[in-house]
Amino acid sequence: MVQRAPWLVIGAFALAVVGSVVYAVENLGIRGDVDSLFATDIPFRVAERAYYEAFPDQFENLFVVVDGVTPERAGVAAKALADRLREDHRNFHQVFLPGGGEFFERNAFLYLDTRDLEELADRLAEAQPYLAAISRDGSLQALASIMARGARAVREGDVEGSQLAAMYERAAQALAARREGRSYQVSWAEVLASRDLGGDPHRRVLMVQPVQDVNDLQPARAAILSVRAAAKELGLDAASGVTVRITGDAALTYEEMEVVKDQAVASGVASLLLVGVLLVGGLRSARMVLSTLATLVVSLVLTVGFTALFIGHYNMISAAFAVLNIGLGVEFAIHLLMRLQEILAEGQPFDWALRETAGDVGTSLALSAITTAIGFFAFVGTEFVGVAELGVISGAGTLIGFFCTVTLLPALISISRRPETPVTFGDAVWTTRLVDLPVRHPRAVRFAAVALTIGSVLVLPRAHFDNNPLNVRDPKSESVRALSDLLDRGASSPWSLNAVSPDLASAEALAERLRAVPEVGQVVTVTDFVPGDQEAKLGIIEDMGIFLGPLTPAEGGPPKASVETRVAALRHLSDELRHLLRVPTDPALARSAEALAGELDAYLASLPPGDAADNELDALQQSVLGSLPEQLRILDAALGAGHVTLENLPRALVEQMVAGDGHVRVQIFPRENLSDHASLAQFVDAVKAAVPDVSITGSASEIVESGRSVVRSLRQALLLAVGAITVILLILSGGRVLETALVLAPLVLAGIFTAATAVLLDIPFNFADVIVLPLLLGMGVDSGIHLVHRARQTGELGIALLGTSTARAVAFSGINTIASFGTLGLATHRGLATLGQMLTLGVAFTLLTTLIVLPVLIPSRWRRTGLTSSRA
Repeated sequence: MVQRAPWLVIGAFALAVVGSVVYAVENLGIRGDVDSLFATDIPFRVAERAYYEAFPDQFENLFVVVDGVTPERAGVAAKALADRLREDHRNFHQVFLPGGGEFFERNAFLYLDTRDLEELADRLAEAQPYLAAISRDGSLQALASIMARGARAVREGDVEGSQLAAMYERAAQALAARREGRSYQVSWAEVLASRDLGGDPHRRVLMVQPVQDVNDLQPARAAILSVRAAAKELGLDAASGVTVRITGDAALTYEEMEVVKDQAVASGVASLLLVGVLLVGGLRSARMVLSTLATLVVSLVLTVGFTALFIGHYNMISAAFAVLNIGLGVEFAIHLLMRLQEILAEGQPFDWALRETAGDVGTSLALSAITTAIGFFAFVGTEFVGVAELGVISGAGTLIGFFCTVTLLPALISISRRPETPVTFGDAVWTTRLVDLPVRHPRAVRFAAVALTIGSVLVLPRAHFDNNPLNVRDPKSESVRALSDLLDRGASSPWSLNAVSPDLASAEALAERLRAVPEVGQVVTVTDFVPGDQEAKLGIIEDMGIFLGPLTPAEGGPPKASVETRVAALRHLSDELRHLLRVPTDPALARSAEALAGELDAYLASLPPGDAADNELDALQQSVLGSLPEQLRILDAALGAGHVTLENLPRALVEQMVAGDGHVRVQIFPRENLSDHASLAQFVDAVKAAVPDVSITGSASEIVESGRSVVRSLRQALLLAVGAITVILLILSGGRVLETALVLAPLVLAGIFTAATAVLLDIPFNFADVIVLPLLLGMGVDSGIHLVHRARQTGELGIALLGTSTARAVAFSGINTIASFGTLGLATHRGLATLGQMLTLGVAFTLLTTLIVLPVLIPSRWRRTGLTSSRA
């Protein structure tokens, strides 16, 4: 029928293509949420769902990381951004700034240890004269005068001067930065503490729950763009001393899909171009090349229609189906067309040659399509729904591609009755000594195969699954870098765990059990936000308020002074420091005074003349004193602390820790950095082992358990693929075990070599490339099927077999597939890159074992009488 009515076949396919496009446009969606990648009945998903039902505000939060040049700048920026985002109800359900807001500013001192608060009070008492003076006149000349008076007072023995060391040190750093053209801002919080503050005081992290569109491949797109727009409107950028970065699961998904979309499209285009170029070189027929590409495009469109009809959506994994099907879909056409060219080269008419080709390769093509589809379908029914859907789509696409190849492709090449120029199969490639090598030295090939197999098996125990989701993403993306920074913080890592207790008493009991686990760094319940020893602390704070007095900066900012006045004040400070260094003093104070004196002299010597000097001194004043008004405001607010109870904790905080039905959240933070997947698994397993009667969830658990789910799915898919392919081969070969073993042998060797080489090249199995081994089983077996089928049917063995169009098609289709998948290996996205690299390795090893090892394993008794070793 195809030959008799090619236009009817083409018309039917045209209608199917139009129908697929129309139906897909109306019904095909995209699911970008990570939760859709795993089955809902897995225990960790059940626990996760129960947790989010109790605490819906914790679901799919964005972490907005705000870093400032000083703690004060970070705090102001984070508060301004949080306030702006709270106004955007269209894009955000909730915005929470941990440790921020009026409540924590007012009661900050209560959250210090009593001893630390006493030490702070002593330092503030010593600094009180300086603070009082600088709060009244926050100018550069006033600060220089205050520090000079301090140096003189230390020299005369009136004060100890330990508080001055921090001032001198930070001022010296500011002067050095100005001379060197670097940005620098003195933190008066650190000056008053006389040390670097613990933790990460220059950073604030907003927890933002975005409104998500699950029909978008990037559900949090609008919310993320809104955060960026708000930061830009507020002027929160490097020039203002602030950086704003967005991370969290939703942000990771957003940026990943941006990268995957761009790079997958680029890889798809590159694959089509490479396939087209290779087809031109291999087929040497414009009609056949154009017909093949048209058939490939039609099969892809029909696959899209199938997806719309039977699944209804793509997920972030299955959206990459086209790249896989481009590499695989052209294989059927290559085998059919090269066999056709071989028959045409014998002088046969086109119509007869086409029918003969269908009879010769039709069976092996059908079997190849089935086994390839099995490689994809093997994941169906596993817990890893994301790859299972990819398997259904690509498996169906393989069968669709086969159907198009045996119907549409012959129709397309039949519509032109112009004679096809025969392509001669001869001495150009296949008579080289390299091609003859396997059959000329069969024992050496067998020995090498055994030796390499033994060596590879010894390496295989080092293969592992990397469950760290960051390791499959683009390491240069903002969300990955920001999350890596947060993971380094340990006790405040976003990869934490959660437990839910029915009431506060049981939550406290659970927290005590968990604090005994060595891998746990911190356990937090709502009661941990009620400070202890409040009476003693409030007494200390009251005394601080008495001796500090009001610290409100003067209205209108510091007074403007002339260049001469400010330079004179700086020179006077330098002189007083030199006098101080002539008398014995505290070593730390002496070091900081000497550093400041040297920087002052160097700075004044480099000061430009005229108006430029005025601008430079203004910039220095901002660098040294810019954060002081905010710190004085924070300090003044903290002097108004009052009793903190569970009842007067901020509502936003309580909602984070206590559910509406009274259930209490217990947060569990790790002791160590969890960027290492072994540490992450150890943390999760230790917590679950310590409280086996409690449901544990959270991002750390989800990462570990999802990785284990993928590994289980891989094992299940491999067993299913091996079993199903073996059974099918046995059935279709009539129960001939040897023939089945010959088909599978190069595939088994290729799988072993691929896994071993991946270990040696440090390419781990991960969420992205886990489908490779089952896929190799399906598509790799095709080459063996074609060669064994040709040898069995024609009796061509050895050099004669390697000289046929079948062997040439195996080699050519393998090269096409390597070129197609190889484009993925160059992606900056590590998931796409490892997928492409693993596929390239697998196909390359399959090609080598099929063309080198398989020919020396085929028994000589298959050779038919009358056939010679001459090439067909």
